[in-house]
Amino acid sequence: MLTKLYIKDLRVLLADKKGLMIFILMPIVLTAILSFALSGSFGDPGKMDAISVAVVKHYDYDAEVIAFEKIALQSMGAGQEGIDIGLIKESLDVESMFFDTFLGHEDLLRIMKVSVMTDAEAAKALEAGTVAVVVTLPKGFIVDQYVNFLLPINNPMVINLAQHPDYDYSSQIVKSIFDSYFDTLNKRFVNKNVFLEVGPTYLDRDMIFGNLEAVMSQDIEDAIQTHVVIDTIPGKRLINSFTYYSIAMMAMFILYSASYMGRELLSEKKMLTLDRGVVAGIHYGRVLTAKFLMTVTLCYLQMGILILFATFVLGVAWENPIKIMVAIAFSAIAVSGLGIFISAITLTAENYRIANIFENLLIHIFALIGGSYIPLEVLPKLFMTLKYFALNGIVLDLFINTYQDASWQQLGLYYLLLSAIAIVFSTIAAIIIIRKEATSYEGTAKA
Repeated sequence: MLTKLYIKDLRVLLADKKGLMIFILMPIVLTAILSFALSGSFGDPGKMDAISVAVVKHYDYDAEVIAFEKIALQSMGAGQEGIDIGLIKESLDVESMFFDTFLGHEDLLRIMKVSVMTDAEAAKALEAGTVAVVVTLPKGFIVDQYVNFLLPINNPMVINLAQHPDYDYSSQIVKSIFDSYFDTLNKRFVNKNVFLEVGPTYLDRDMIFGNLEAVMSQDIEDAIQTHVVIDTIPGKRLINSFTYYSIAMMAMFILYSASYMGRELLSEKKMLTLDRGVVAGIHYGRVLTAKFLMTVTLCYLQMGILILFATFVLGVAWENPIKIMVAIAFSAIAVSGLGIFISAITLTAENYRIANIFENLLIHIFALIGGSYIPLEVLPKLFMTLKYFALNGIVLDLFINTYQDASWQQLGLYYLLLSAIAIVFSTIAAIIIIRKEATSYEGTAKA
């Protein structure tokens, strides 16, 4: 008899096209929309948005090259006019080193997006907030670098940074990057001065200038390629928007299975199906058990389809199918327990008000405090405690930890909580139904 009741309930469910659309299609649609719309709030693992930086040149490259030639000839003294300054500049292009080797380095491009602008363009972009920092390269930037690279003297350089007030952290990052670059140069300049002082004792003039690039440029390149590597905690996989909202919508929409179940007993009573069953000797307990099993089946259908959609369409990688199936099982029995509880009190009240309040109000409150709408990390800390009062919050945490391949022991707390929910609500529902059944039989006997 229980099997026949279960099959009957399942056929009624599958015949309800509108209900199936809510249970299955709506979470798929919302998952896709929220995953793409809020992907920027999660970001890709290991990546960050590049900081927009404007660079303004206050120097005249050609004029400063000519100025360096004069300084170099004066510094080298009489009889050094034969030195090919052009060859030196060709082998050591300081502007190319700064813009191409440094700012154009593939690793740095992941952090900073650099655009060369005029003063007016940079000021306008900074005011509009389209750039976070404006870097001004002063007059003398080229000549000072050539002097510092090639001559046994050092000229101080001052680089000005103007920041947008809303991008303080970005400005500090940019400042640190430029400080690192010029600190590296200063160390190379010290080495250069030692090389120029000691070199003439052992090398001729051509070898000294011919080896300057090798002495300095390779070290600068090596310094740029120095990385700080960030590792995640072993066993903890990063959650992107596709993974999060696949789980969040699944945890929310299984609550609609409970609301669907919440109308079933009263619906059958209004159609006299329940009363005919009572007269035929079918106890309410069997009816309730069949409804419970039907709700479990509905949850498996909902969650299974959404997991397949997340896997094959959104690219969510579920690594442990056994743990996923166990998580679905515990989630389904908890939702079914809640569903038959709502159904029992709806039947007792003999109106759909309780089920309607749960569906139209309580589910959305649970969705908010349980993290189905917004990740709780961005909300006040109170919500991290409140989520345990929302069934979807427990399910969401369970599936996130399952996705991250937490140990069975770690998942045990969630299994225990969901089992407790199923037992408590099912027990209360059974007590309500037993009383209702006694009343119904009493009325039948009197009739």
